[in-house]
Amino acid sequence: MSIGKKYWIWLAAVLGAGAKTEEIFTAFKSPLEIYNATPAERQLAGVFTRKQIERFSTETLEKAERILALCERNGWQAVTPEDREYPAGLRKLRDMPLVLYVDGDITCVRGRVMIGVVGTRKPGVESITITHNICTDLSAAGAVIVSGGALGIDSAAHESAVYAGGKTVCVLGCGFGVNYLMDNEALRRDISRNGALVTEFPPNTNASKATFPIRNRIISGMSHAVLVVEAGEKSGSLITARTAFEQGREVFAIPGSVLSSAYTGANRLLSEGAKAATNAREMLLPYSLMYPDRLNMNLIGTIKYGESLRKKEIPAGLDPDMEAVYNVLNTDALHVDDIVAMSGLNRSDAVTAIMQLELAGFIKQTESKKYILN
Repeated sequence: MSIGKKYWIWLAAVLGAGAKTEEIFTAFKSPLEIYNATPAERQLAGVFTRKQIERFSTETLEKAERILALCERNGWQAVTPEDREYPAGLRKLRDMPLVLYVDGDITCVRGRVMIGVVGTRKPGVESITITHNICTDLSAAGAVIVSGGALGIDSAAHESAVYAGGKTVCVLGCGFGVNYLMDNEALRRDISRNGALVTEFPPNTNASKATFPIRNRIISGMSHAVLVVEAGEKSGSLITARTAFEQGREVFAIPGSVLSSAYTGANRLLSEGAKAATNAREMLLPYSLMYPDRLNMNLIGTIKYGESLRKKEIPAGLDPDMEAVYNVLNTDALHVDDIVAMSGLNRSDAVTAIMQLELAGFIKQTESKKYILN
């Protein structure tokens, strides 16, 4: 492990997550140079805020060393801009993260087309289906899906990548080691095996309202383009989209009904310069021309989410709703929203059928509150 890492971790603690770093590195060449500078030299440089100047006296190198030791014990990486594994797109940001804590294989992003996918935590059935269809095709073609690991659209995006055998990166709004969103714990394990969990926040940092907007710039910064599937008037997804605009990234949005408040934000993005997206091929075509060796457009459409799994024989005596639910379940656990979307039932009928199947012992609920055949 590089000796220099502890200086990057120390400086990240001094500056705070999301800090503007571009100007700082025009005044100083490295974190080590900043560490060795006198208080007067730091003050006279004029690139640090008052709070940052104060933290120079409270943040220690010993704390950084303890963080490195904790990472080593847990098999986490601390990746800094001096490392080859550091995502190239992030180096160009004015607020470049100084440390990325990684669980998994961050090298999966190297030389790949990256597509960020964001949206509401409470999507409609159509939005989940659209996310599964587009993200499965994106993954099949060789793109890496980047999202935030939340319920709803984020989860559907990650699940699609895993299902298609592709790579996916989850950018967390908390540090490793905290009990955040335990419903998605199983999905995060899948992501770490099929890509990487990434966070700018040191281990044991709790999620808060402030941490998510900070992390959103990493989702867009890692990506060549960002897709917004469903976003209302005040959706946090709009922060990611507008950050993507500022970073010079392409922004796509799924058009929605002008009569529904659930699509107000996404529709507004279209009027602000986002491109309407209806399928993966349209999204990837420019990148297939720019990077012909990174994508295989012929694989789009070859994998259908939820259709290629081995089916058990349908038990006798099931009513039509129970049979519809049983048909979509297999060895992969599915969320209620997925079951609703894939079965074609309305939510009430699907939930009733799920309860009946569970009581009959045909299906069971997993620890992550998803359903699987028994």
